[in-house]
Amino acid sequence: MDDPLAGYLHDHWAGSSFAVELLEKVAAEFTATPSGIVARELLEQVQSDREVLHDLIQKVGKANPDLYDALGWIAERVSRFKLKHNDPSGIGALEAFETIGLGILGKRALWEALKARQTTDIRLGGLDYDALISRADDQFQKANRYRLKLVPSALAMQKSGS
Repeated sequence: MDDPLAGYLHDHWAGSSFAVELLEKVAAEFTATPSGIVARELLEQVQSDREVLHDLIQKVGKANPDLYDALGWIAERVSRFKLKHNDPSGIGALEAFETIGLGILGKRALWEALKARQTTDIRLGGLDYDALISRADDQFQKANRYRLKLVPSALAMQKSGS
């Protein structure tokens, strides 16, 4: 019998793989810019949270991880098509930070669900879910504040050269 919790954790693992690859791409592509700096800061935090998730997966068990890892890899590759821009304050950066923010909200939802379930599943005990939720809130605020700073330049009409 498949464990729905294992599948749920692996879904979030795939999402975290996507987030890490996207943040690495933004950090590398826009190294010395505010976009690169914010991406690097978020990357460190996301990787730390990912370790917590990895430890939970080890406790709960595997659920076809090859499929879930592949889905994260495919989603990241598809995103490259649209996010490939050279402007660290352009539409690609705006969409990248919007995507990252949505992913962080998904992570927050994960921590909330696990907090609600921990009293009936001993595999989920021992974590400070309130701290993880608060950390996700802080990460979202950082990503969203920066995203909103990008809006004026990213959504400005481009002058066409004639």
